[in-house]
Amino acid sequence: MKLLKSAIMFLLLLASVVSAAEKRFTVPIGDSPQKGPKDAPVTIIEFLDFQ
Repeated sequence: MKLLKSAIMFLLLLASVVSAAEKRFTVPIGDSPQKGPKDAPVTIIEFLDFQ
């Protein structure tokens, strides 16, 4: 069981390193609805398509 936990932790670490290498984009949010401080280090943008 300890080996399984170690393997999972390794895979999570590997996934975080891989995702850090992805290209980042600056998306202007303008006057869109938002929560939190404007100078937050992370901005999550969710696109919804209601049909």
